[in-house]
Amino acid sequence: MESAIYLGLREDKSFHTLIIKKEVNDYIYLAAVGYAGGQVYEEFYGKFSMGSEERDYISGFYSWSTGSGLWDYKLSSLKFNDESERFDSVIEDFQEFMDSEDEKIQWNFISEIGNYIKYGYDEETDMEIDYPEVKDIDESILTEYENSPGQYRTSNWDDQCLEITCSNIWGLSLRFPHVIDNYL
Repeated sequence: MESAIYLGLREDKSFHTLIIKKEVNDYIYLAAVGYAGGQVYEEFYGKFSMGSEERDYISGFYSWSTGSGLWDYKLSSLKFNDESERFDSVIEDFQEFMDSEDEKIQWNFISEIGNYIKYGYDEETDMEIDYPEVKDIDESILTEYENSPGQYRTSNWDDQCLEITCSNIWGLSLRFPHVIDNYL
């Protein structure tokens, strides 16, 4: 499957968040670089599966690095709590190396991230870029959301697995709170 892309910019068109999603077999992979608050940018890489029932849980593995090759945490479940109207998570430290397929997907995501932003070590300038910079936006690939300036997506972007952005496992400041409406 082709990657689905979300790119969020600030009002001044500077970079805020990039999320790349891809479905491989029965898993949804996510890679993100985004603003976490306090002038800090963070990363996220995860492999998740959705429960079989409509309101079932999400489980999987994740890391707060897009390039470590290590799953830091195991998400046993992320399930909507009807009383609190929030997502409850069951998480454990995992610290296991990724299998070769997960690592291959991770490296593909790193390459794709480089298509949209300058971040990390830049070989051209031999410098480390601490604050991501957005590259020129190809509007033949990314379209801007109507009534949401600076928010771009590919045509195949959907809300699948965005529940994690409304939970304690997501360290970035970007949230998709409207996914909660699907559970109310």
